[in-house]
Amino acid sequence: MKSSATPAPEEVHIHFASLDRESAEMARLERFLDPSERARAARLLSGLARDRFIAGRGFLRETLAGYLGGGPMEIRLAEGEWGKPRLAKGTGSRALSFNLSHSADLAVLAVSWECEVGIDLERKVEGLPFRAMARIFFSPQEQAELFGLPTGEQPAAFLRCWTRKEAYLKGCGKGFMQPSDSFDVSLLPGRPPALLAHRTFPDDPAGWSLIDIPVPQGYFATLAFAGESPVIKLWDQKLD
Repeated sequence: MKSSATPAPEEVHIHFASLDRESAEMARLERFLDPSERARAARLLSGLARDRFIAGRGFLRETLAGYLGGGPMEIRLAEGEWGKPRLAKGTGSRALSFNLSHSADLAVLAVSWECEVGIDLERKVEGLPFRAMARIFFSPQEQAELFGLPTGEQPAAFLRCWTRKEAYLKGCGKGFMQPSDSFDVSLLPGRPPALLAHRTFPDDPAGWSLIDIPVPQGYFATLAFAGESPVIKLWDQKLD
């Protein structure tokens, strides 16, 4: 698939892809990977995890090539100081920002122009120890709101909070090197997604937008955008 246009400064393009592919398609996508990606795939002990990693990286390379021209194998990737993937110097325009997330058999990729983006996708899993995870990673305010909800509403609220926090952390490029309990996001049902407060970087809530992304039932996804709420364009909604 090739995109017909680069995102306008106020746009974010969202691409979806299935990670469970037929063998011929897997072989095609694997050819796009560079040696380091192939080595990383080979270290994965699970065949399913290995195939989904290959499919995800092939999907990423093929989609970026659609914006930059050339072939997927010509895309060179690098990492920022805290590990956020980016285009390497000399690979098309470094003004193109992107972020990839995947959960189970689904991947989602956000692409923007000149503005940093982060995206996180999670699938609801039965038996997830979300209460213990919340006590480690959520702020006191988030924990109070989560545990104050009726029991049946807590799993969904946890995933709303988790994807919003993770998307922001991925967007600003620091990941969990920045304490996840140092800021608050909204999580209550019916409340718009938002970065509410940040005790380390108090100006960030005014500079970042959080947007819930429509995904299949059982999944949760959030986009973080460095700027006012962008125009969202969904691509490839028909999953292979």
